[in-house]
Amino acid sequence: MICFVIALKKESEELLKTATCVKEFVLADKPCYSCKLNGKDAIIAISGIGKVSSALTTQLLIDKYNPKFILNFGTCGGMNDSVKILEYYVVEKCCQYDFDVSAIDDVPIGYIQEYNRVYFDAYVNGLDFLEKKNIASSDKFTHKYEDVKTINDMNCSICDMEAGAIAQVCTSNGVPFVAIKGISDVYGNGTQPEQFLENLKKVGKGFPSVILKVLDAIC
Repeated sequence: MICFVIALKKESEELLKTATCVKEFVLADKPCYSCKLNGKDAIIAISGIGKVSSALTTQLLIDKYNPKFILNFGTCGGMNDSVKILEYYVVEKCCQYDFDVSAIDDVPIGYIQEYNRVYFDAYVNGLDFLEKKNIASSDKFTHKYEDVKTINDMNCSICDMEAGAIAQVCTSNGVPFVAIKGISDVYGNGTQPEQFLENLKKVGKGFPSVILKVLDAIC
């Protein structure tokens, strides 16, 4: 069993078109779909946007299905010119750049004491057909210079609102986490909210071929 955590239904629609034996249900108010993808059993859960919603959904799926992998895919923002709009990347390391207790504990931004780390590893074995990138997550749409600078200083070139939280939950449960991200907007290339709205659907259309290839590689 592979369980998917996806923030927006729009990001999942094209992949669901390739699925068979689709059955819709609700888990803790989250719309979910049981299905087969390339003959593999899968649950696709629409978590909603943000770290709390995605972490909640991830834990529910782990508790109920004990999946082989948790797989997150979706759009994300590019923080520098090392990434390109409408390209897809596999995440190697995740962090949360809005987690900051440096003022009281003299630790780096993103450092979580009980884990003794800033970065959580994602699963990349067999996924060499995708370029690896580090991702920083927060509960806000990132488009301000000071946030972009923080993310780049943390050696991350992409950002979203879910992956860091999902990675933390997967680490706590010992479940491998795979994150595949498509770039909807890049800082410095125009207004990011406008780029995101323009490219959301375009990025979604490209996910099925990428995700099915990922499934073949990890299963």
